[in-house]
Amino acid sequence: MLSIIIPTLNEEKYLPRCLESLRTQDFKDFELIVVNNNSTDKTAELAKKFGVILISEENQGIAFARQKGFLKAKGEIIATTDADTILPRNWLSRIFDEFKKDKDLVAFGGSCYFYSGPISARLASKFLLKLFLIFDKFLSGGWNLMGCNMAIRKEAFLKIGGFNTNLKLNEESEISSRLRKVGKVILDPNFKVKTSGRRYRHGLIFGLMSYVPTTIFRFLFKKYNKFQRLSPVRIEESLINKFSSLILILFILLFSLFHFLHPSIVQAKRFEWAKRDINKVVFVEKKIGNEMGKDLKALDNFHL
Repeated sequence: MLSIIIPTLNEEKYLPRCLESLRTQDFKDFELIVVNNNSTDKTAELAKKFGVILISEENQGIAFARQKGFLKAKGEIIATTDADTILPRNWLSRIFDEFKKDKDLVAFGGSCYFYSGPISARLASKFLLKLFLIFDKFLSGGWNLMGCNMAIRKEAFLKIGGFNTNLKLNEESEISSRLRKVGKVILDPNFKVKTSGRRYRHGLIFGLMSYVPTTIFRFLFKKYNKFQRLSPVRIEESLINKFSSLILILFILLFSLFHFLHPSIVQAKRFEWAKRDINKVVFVEKKIGNEMGKDLKALDNFHL
């Protein structure tokens, strides 16, 4: 009944967790297809160990990979996700139920939240993504599905000709716009999967800059083929964190060099700090003396 497509490019670190989450689904009637899009690591080897249907796509790009998998699929309903995504146990059963109860439904999907990445990105995915999806629906005239959490009826997929393989970004939004012309496209913002925040490893703003230009152009001109730049990211660690030790060492070296080249400035600073400390001590001593004087005067008055 169901086919699942996972496009992959050097995903040996993430793919096992994704496949394991599919192995434990409460819905069992499905085929699982992994599309190897020119990986040079152990992605294909790991996929074989899980017993999936492994196919290859030589044309580079996620739209090419998804298209190849969808055309290979035998299921009446084709779901797709990303290799760095972990699916809830009821992911497939929820998808199946939605299509079963509504024969006019041609595509269904949900949202996501980040299980990794900086805290700013994780909080944004948890509290702000739903608002963006609703805003996107308003500007686009309907729901736009997310590649990490979507499913399409195969009949409708073939009818519209599948994905636009010229796109490196927004391929799921573009196909959503065409699917809306042949049937219902529904997204439930509360139906979420967990995915990595690796594209936001340098911070929320830096990560958004990969998507903002093409999204704005899509909103304003209904065009999907502008600013199609998205470099592959396969690590979580920020460059700042990665080189934090080096930065600290450089800071110490620069401070030591300054101390060596300008000893008079450093000594003057030390003298100024010492003078401040002495003034503080004198002030405290005077305050203590004043308090002691008051106590002695009070004691004399008591005796009198």
